[in-house]
Amino acid sequence: MHAPMRTCVGCRAIRPQAELLRTRILLADGGEQVQVVPDEYIRTCAKRHGLSARGRSAYVCPARSCLERAARRGGFARGFARKMPAVNPTALWSAHGDALAGMIDLLNRSGSAAAPRVQRLAALATAMRAAVGRVC
Repeated sequence: MHAPMRTCVGCRAIRPQAELLRTRILLADGGEQVQVVPDEYIRTCAKRHGLSARGRSAYVCPARSCLERAARRGGFARGFARKMPAVNPTALWSAHGDALAGMIDLLNRSGSAAAPRVQRLAALATAMRAAVGRVC
């Protein structure tokens, strides 16, 4: 079966989309940029706070070194195709971990129909924990 391929904005490696963390820009109602956040956060929390996201997203490997490299070298600006202020990689890394844990918990409570998605997200969370000191 075909898997969609995406490029990591940190190391520029091409990997299956399911193996990468998806990041988006949160915007306030006026259109000004608020912050860069994990995609899972947008799906669960953003609309409650009056925030929205543009259609573009950036993918990064589940390795902290890739996320730091993307923030340092302008990978997020390339991925979002817009000028970006500085991205805090430490805050973004912990936000990705929290968003994955929250999404896994939510899907586990929703029933067995979401089992394949739970397994994919759990594999991504495991990859994040395993890649703490690894260089991509």
